[in-house]
Amino acid sequence: MAYIPKAAVYLSLIDFQELEFHLLATRPGVTVEDFVSELVHRWLAIEKERLALRQNGPSMRGFQWKSVFLPDGTSLRTQHNQTIEFAKVVGDHIRSEEGELLTPSFMANRYAKGRNAWRCIWLRFPGESYWIRADDYRRRFEERHLNESKSWATERDSGAF
Repeated sequence: MAYIPKAAVYLSLIDFQELEFHLLATRPGVTVEDFVSELVHRWLAIEKERLALRQNGPSMRGFQWKSVFLPDGTSLRTQHNQTIEFAKVVGDHIRSEEGELLTPSFMANRYAKGRNAWRCIWLRFPGESYWIRADDYRRRFEERHLNESKSWATERDSGAF
């Protein structure tokens, strides 16, 4: 194993012990040092992605899922029983972790039939740190689009244009 230089990061003793006890209960075998390192790597990846989006603007490539556009880099997640599956929008397609091309419906029904993909799939957009259920995102998107259309029609009818 190669030598890796390290620097100390100080936490209060109470925070350190609380984290250590939590890891012992939930992730046996994972040290506080390994956990904090993993956490920092994930945070940096998200922050770099967010910064790149601010500098380069939103992606023009992506997957059109009915009324919702999933930009390149969007992560998808679904779960059935204890099986969790992840996929990502790469270019104009959704690809599984194994590289297989997927549709949202196929992803949702891979391990169980008759599932509604909108309700079973969660999305994490590039630069975001949280997951949102696809159906909730679609509903918000459609409500926002409807409100924008109403305000445009009101402005048009009032002679603002």
